[in-house]
Amino acid sequence: MSRFPFIAALTIIAVGVVVLLVGVVQSQRDSRSVPTNMRWGLWTTVVLIVLLVAYFAWPLVGFYSLASAVESRNAAALAERVDFPSLRRSLSQQVIAEYLKLTGKDKELGRFRTGIASGVGAALAEPVVAQFLNPETLLDFLNKGSVKVGASISSEIAPFSGSTWRNAWRVWWHSEYGLTRFSAYLPPDKSKDEQFKVGLSLRNLEWKLTGIGLPDHLRVQLAQELVRRNKNGNSARDSAR
Repeated sequence: MSRFPFIAALTIIAVGVVVLLVGVVQSQRDSRSVPTNMRWGLWTTVVLIVLLVAYFAWPLVGFYSLASAVESRNAAALAERVDFPSLRRSLSQQVIAEYLKLTGKDKELGRFRTGIASGVGAALAEPVVAQFLNPETLLDFLNKGSVKVGASISSEIAPFSGSTWRNAWRVWWHSEYGLTRFSAYLPPDKSKDEQFKVGLSLRNLEWKLTGIGLPDHLRVQLAQELVRRNKNGNSARDSAR
């Protein structure tokens, strides 16, 4: 788990416990009434704790809804929980960045222009990214690890494989929080280089899937497929001339 929310949680809980203990001591000294400022302190602490619980629980509810849609293989429910334009950008940027490395163009462009190229190269990555942008095929990928074009992964490392439910505590513990974002590393029992970083963001007061960080081997396979397709396309155009 990222350190800031964890430290904030401990701090607020500690403050709440201290204030409550002080309130108990004060009430024992004067059983007839509790000072007004103490009552305000107690209510403030209670409100802060409730807000803190809501902060941690809200994205988990969204994550559970997404996971339930995948487990029940409900493509319609999954589609409602995915921001497909954001997901397209996330996947395209990763594939294009890897493609530039494989072709050596990242060295030609430099770091700054490589970042720009990765951001605007969605059309180039479309042939391999499109398979993740359909509810049915996305469902197969998240649940079984099925990739239609240019790559293959074991079903054991599919993001929402059975181990995700068996290790729900580890999923939460290693998750990352932001004000409007939540990320979980799946499957939780695999090594970092085999995990997917599943990212949710708040969209119109709903938590939706907006990004999937691909493990290195899958990102490379998709980029290699893109290289192959571009070579074939160039060869076909040369032959037509």
